[in-house]
Amino acid sequence: MNFALSTSAWMEALAKTEVKKQWWKLWETIDRLVQFSWNEDLIAKVNLWSRVWNKLYIALWEKENVTTFDELFDFVSEIDWGKYFKNKHPILIRSSSVRSELFSDRTIQSICKKAVVKSLVWEWQFFDENEKLEKMDILILIINNKARILLNTSWNALHMRWYRKESWSAPIKESLASFLVSSSNWLFKDNFYDPFCGSWTIVIEAAMQAKNIAPWLHRNFAFEWLDLIDPKILETEKNLARKKIYDWDYKIFASDNNPEILEIAKNNAKLAWVDDVIKFEQKDFKKLLNEKLSWNLVSNPPYWERIKVEDLNEMYWNIDKLFRKNPELKWWIISSFFDFDYLTKRDFYKKRKLYNWGEKCYFWKKRV
Repeated sequence: MNFALSTSAWMEALAKTEVKKQWWKLWETIDRLVQFSWNEDLIAKVNLWSRVWNKLYIALWEKENVTTFDELFDFVSEIDWGKYFKNKHPILIRSSSVRSELFSDRTIQSICKKAVVKSLVWEWQFFDENEKLEKMDILILIINNKARILLNTSWNALHMRWYRKESWSAPIKESLASFLVSSSNWLFKDNFYDPFCGSWTIVIEAAMQAKNIAPWLHRNFAFEWLDLIDPKILETEKNLARKKIYDWDYKIFASDNNPEILEIAKNNAKLAWVDDVIKFEQKDFKKLLNEKLSWNLVSNPPYWERIKVEDLNEMYWNIDKLFRKNPELKWWIISSFFDFDYLTKRDFYKKRKLYNWGEKCYFWKKRV
């Protein structure tokens, strides 16, 4: 069976690495999409354990040189949709067209929905959407006139963790936070710091990685409503995941100077089952300048939405000062405060571009 994993922009490399690590048969990587092949039993495992991916799709079919709407209609209607629909779920068609002759998303979606309905009517004699059921999500991608049809097995995006009950302003995306932790090459036995912990995300994702908690033990997936795999497979994978949770004395430190933020963070950590390994403390960042830090620091410091403009320069100057005072500290920060480049010696840093909720950011780290 062919699959496609969607991810955020500039994170395809990590997704590709994870696919290779699992020995799945990688066959194509395009913008924000990694495609590979394996057996259908993989559907449950990938959805349970996804940390940096957004959705897992079944790649149903693809075709070159689709340049007319008649060709697109025939292409979509030839799929045996009755094979995947057990019930009369509402149909949601999403589309994206890049550098192609068919470019109107609204028309593409309309044509493709008519094609799916035609196939189902042929299968069932009639098709009447049951609005009480969950929507079945179908993605049509057309790139350079090559059309792909993808069926969502995940339902809601996998970055939306179950523990997010409350958040503060400008929270970092959970999948991005997990990506940052992985990119830091943190050894779980070492100290881990986030001095601007905000409401939760980076330290909770770090703790979940350390304890090996599958991100999605407590939710439903679209593949459960599709006639694809034996329901027992999902329960078996969940039981295996519970047995793989580690219990250790991890040293994860999270601080912020806002007590309201810390209470939200503590509550979210409890929901994620990691409040026992994160040490929360109300502390002004400036106090860290008098402490000796080592091992790993990953953080999302405040920027425009979260702090007065006149205070930003001083804060980021102090961040730079902290890093220079602690040569043994391995550190990474993500921010949209691009003036950080001009407050420091650029040869001291390396950076890469990322996006958080569509907002351009940079991920700075020490140049080794």
